[in-house]
Amino acid sequence: MKAQLLVLSAAGLLLAAAPLATASAASPAVARYLSETTSGAGARLSERGVDLGGRPLRIKVTVRADRLNNVRLAQSTGSAELDDQAVLALRNLRTDAVPPELLGRELTLTLGEAAPHTAVAIR
Repeated sequence: MKAQLLVLSAAGLLLAAAPLATASAASPAVARYLSETTSGAGARLSERGVDLGGRPLRIKVTVRADRLNNVRLAQSTGSAELDDQAVLALRNLRTDAVPPELLGRELTLTLGEAAPHTAVAIR
């Protein structure tokens, strides 16, 4: 009985994640949104004088309507002060219209010169 419950739970988690993974891979609107949002976040850091110095920074955000909310650190640059400045600079960052597949989802954005120019949807 416990084994069946575990298998069903795992299957449910996979099914819950499938629509986003499929949408992210298939939808040009999602790919464009992720690219533009990552670029916009990098531009905001520059505007606010936050220089990552080539170090990658990963942040988690929640996508709401036309803003990024609940900005928090996912992986440090190695400098607590720099991390804090980046998180503060990115709070409530205005974005383009959000594709319906991403609305309310949690994303992890990777920023910095050493980072790929992508964003990864995680929930």
